[in-house]
Amino acid sequence: MSSSKKGENAWQFIVRQQGAEVSAAILRVDGDTGALTGGYQDGEFVLSHFDGARPSLLVVTPRSDGTLTLELSGQRSGGAITAWRPDVARAKGLAEPVDASRHTGVKDPSKPFNFSFPDLNGRIVSNTDARFQGKVLLINITGSWCPNCHDEAPFLAELYNKYHAQGLEIVALSFEEAEQLANPVRLKAFIAQNGIKYTVLLGGETSSAKEKLTQALDWDSWPTTFFVGRDGLVKGVHAGFPSPGSGDLYKKEKAEFIATVERLLAENQKSLN
Repeated sequence: MSSSKKGENAWQFIVRQQGAEVSAAILRVDGDTGALTGGYQDGEFVLSHFDGARPSLLVVTPRSDGTLTLELSGQRSGGAITAWRPDVARAKGLAEPVDASRHTGVKDPSKPFNFSFPDLNGRIVSNTDARFQGKVLLINITGSWCPNCHDEAPFLAELYNKYHAQGLEIVALSFEEAEQLANPVRLKAFIAQNGIKYTVLLGGETSSAKEKLTQALDWDSWPTTFFVGRDGLVKGVHAGFPSPGSGDLYKKEKAEFIATVERLLAENQKSLN
């Protein structure tokens, strides 16, 4: 594939076959396509996905050289893509997929990641508030319109429920369309559907996110999560989030999130109020 708008020269294609039935996903730095499912028809595998937000049709054609030709239409169309097995691609010196844990950073790691936005009741919440001091904080850039944010939210809710008593806080900065900011019906449904008990703030319109996230460096993925240590400084950033359709890679990313949270909670323990 040619370089994407996010600087990617390769994506990951995860596919599982049982007889003529196939499920698959294409994983990008910002997340995946959701689980595409289908079967074998006239020399091709035809797979589709529809959840109201990211409809896709994928035609997979096996080639005699062991490669697959992928033709994706819908949410991410853009011509045919050749898929190689990982060992063959590396032997050929082809580009690796972007590392989601290195894609985005902060301009100055010695300074806090500042935010100050209203919650859904209009009360201003800031990173300097007492409740965040001495805590591990995940700052999640999200939006209720974003399919991969829907993939991540239930997992963040689980993290919060499990680790909040140990000192974990999560703040979602939700960037929405103007009508949602005026009356965030969809965002409220998003919160209820995913059992979110952590703090959700209205960051503003989606188009304003870059100018408001002044500490973010090379930020371009929805969602993105900034990991803040007990000292108030950013210790890591993770771009995007996959769905269960990415199989073992989904499990791997969840495990990495958990490991990072547990490590940060263990560092520089302070008495928690």
